[in-house]
Amino acid sequence: MANSLKRKVLFLVPLLLIFIAVSALAVKRVEDHTQEKNNLKSREVAPLSVRCIRAVTGPIQALVFGEGTARAVRREFLTFESQGKVTYVKLMKDGQILREGALVRGPKKGQKLGELLASLDKREHVEQLKITGSNLEESQLQVTVARSQISEAEAQQELAEDNLKRHEKLYKVKAISKQDLDIARTRAKTTRTTVKSAKARFKAAQSGVKAARARIKQAKLPMERSSIYAPFDGVLSYINIKKGDYFGPSLVDISSEEALLKTIPMVVTDLTQFEVTMELPSFEGTLVRPGQQAIIMTSADIVPSSSDLEPGKPIQKGAIRGTVFSVSPAISPGGRATRIKVRTVKDPQSIRDGMFVTCWIIVKEKTDAIVVPFDVFVYRQNRPYVFVVDKARGIVEQREVVEGISGLSTEEILKGVEDGDLLVTDGRHRLSHGAPVEIIEVVRESQK
Repeated sequence: MANSLKRKVLFLVPLLLIFIAVSALAVKRVEDHTQEKNNLKSREVAPLSVRCIRAVTGPIQALVFGEGTARAVRREFLTFESQGKVTYVKLMKDGQILREGALVRGPKKGQKLGELLASLDKREHVEQLKITGSNLEESQLQVTVARSQISEAEAQQELAEDNLKRHEKLYKVKAISKQDLDIARTRAKTTRTTVKSAKARFKAAQSGVKAARARIKQAKLPMERSSIYAPFDGVLSYINIKKGDYFGPSLVDISSEEALLKTIPMVVTDLTQFEVTMELPSFEGTLVRPGQQAIIMTSADIVPSSSDLEPGKPIQKGAIRGTVFSVSPAISPGGRATRIKVRTVKDPQSIRDGMFVTCWIIVKEKTDAIVVPFDVFVYRQNRPYVFVVDKARGIVEQREVVEGISGLSTEEILKGVEDGDLLVTDGRHRLSHGAPVEIIEVVRESQK
């Protein structure tokens, strides 16, 4: 009996130990699970630090970008139309020979030609002009003689007509014979014919004067063709001749613009207005219209600022205002591009002829759009979202939005955000709908 009880006790002891161990493990598991839940709950409650920006109502512009070469709207290649030795090149006020960058004066009101810049040997043309000039003087003298002959003939005619009237009265009273009356009539008729002949000679002399003047003009043409005159007020961009050179039209190389600029005697440009020609992809070219505002940048390292895009406001250094001058209705077959021409405002410019520039064209704009920077958007499954802060509750709300015009650094929101809403920028990728946040900075005006 005692042995049996002893065996039972020995059997229950291990079971009791196992029960105690299992109970202790279960209690430990429950405590760990509770601690884990408390830790998780504690982590969920901790707010995330974010930076925000305020959505505002303001202007926004959609732009397209292109590159091209700026050329002066008025640029003229000046050359001699005949050949010969260069005998004259204009001197500047300081006595130095004409050089690139010099200002030249075009014809004033009522003048045909501007200032003389250069000329070839024209001695032969001068002699020919002298001959035609003497012919003109001779023709003018003939006109004077013919005019005096008309006066003399008219005086003779008047005398003959008076004599005829007197003879007719005398004949009526039988004071003279029929023969005397016929003689008076013949003399009157002769003087009439003499007057007509004198007037015909006068007209012929006048025609001779006109012909002589025409020959003078014709004689002056070779002189003009052997000279270079300033066509308008401008600046000499290229000079490829000097006094003593021999020039012939065949020396001008027209195979390319570069070759032409190196061989043409002179090039004059007007630096008050430039034109930029560029090609845009067809899908962007369809957005461009003549008259749209443009910003031309003389350096590729800078882009338009918000003030540059507002007419009447100061513009940054290196930026020039312009407008779209023309849009080609055709699309180039090779590049599938549309040719656009932008002209600057007519005023002295800081562009150089031939400079490579960038151009931004405003193709669409609004003055009262809800404007936000690009760094407020989160794209999930190709849909745009923003996180709007509810300051009263200390949480964010995820909203799907509808995008509008896209500017240089900002974008319009058509739907989903109101003016004055606080939108998360830094930290937005860690957020979810309803997450608690702590605002560490607010930028109250969007950077346009």
